[in-house]
Amino acid sequence: MKKVLMALIVLGLIFVGAVSHAEGVQGQETVLFDFETGLQGWEIPDWAYEKPDHVQTDMQITDKVASQGTKSLEIMAEFPGGRWTGAIVEIMQYFDWTDFSGIACDIYLPPDAPLGLTGKMILTVGDSWKWVEMSRSFALKPGEWTTVQADLRTGSIDWRRVTVDDAFRQDVRKVDIRIESNNKPAYTGPIYIDNVRVIK
Repeated sequence: MKKVLMALIVLGLIFVGAVSHAEGVQGQETVLFDFETGLQGWEIPDWAYEKPDHVQTDMQITDKVASQGTKSLEIMAEFPGGRWTGAIVEIMQYFDWTDFSGIACDIYLPPDAPLGLTGKMILTVGDSWKWVEMSRSFALKPGEWTTVQADLRTGSIDWRRVTVDDAFRQDVRKVDIRIESNNKPAYTGPIYIDNVRVIK
């Protein structure tokens, strides 16, 4: 009887673990950037101004909307439609996320923005400054905050062409957040980012 009970407990734990992984990374959150005190080091990279397919024009702190607190980062962008374009912001800073299992941020589009824009995060890692994009994008819903989230645990498939392990987590050099229009749609206006965080 004890063996049956133990087997049921083990199966239950496996099931709970599988459900937890399927639902995404969940746990205690540590906010890295809430933009309550300014840009906190975030900027539009110089190279992005020189690329015709990158369409961000300006950025500032605003109190128009926030997913947490009273302020957020506002990016102005001009998506022309008809071809791939992106609007990008980044912070260059050393991060050791060995003790964390995920990263997330919140992105908001005004209610009058079109459907079809997406968001993702990009990390630059290691001595080789490897550019690592998320393997999927999150659809942004006008008038709502959308959480963009990725798994940092060993073996994660949330990142393209990289093995996620302790070496990956402990040597992050930059974090980028990019909003994309993949051929459609056209949109000129603000995009808001808030509550950049890591998850235990």
